[in-house]
Amino acid sequence: MATTVQSISDAAMVGHAAKIKSLEPVTSTCAPSPAEVVEYSEKKIMLRVQRFMSMGTIVQLHLDGNFSLWKVFCCIETEDAFYLGLDLVHLV
Repeated sequence: MATTVQSISDAAMVGHAAKIKSLEPVTSTCAPSPAEVVEYSEKKIMLRVQRFMSMGTIVQLHLDGNFSLWKVFCCIETEDAFYLGLDLVHLV
């Protein structure tokens, strides 16, 4: 049986409140939206949010007093929310 090993810092992020802001021209002037961290690693994150975001959208994530840029790789609709999968954007 395979098990997943998470570092304490990764596991500690699950359940944290966050804010997410789409950097699309139409919505970039809006305030950040609330989000909940569902899964977390250094390079990928899954958030529970209240609105749809298209794949490829660049977002600014505010978490624990810091912000970083991420790219949407999936958006899964459920009855009462969306699960948003994000990849960390590496700036060159």
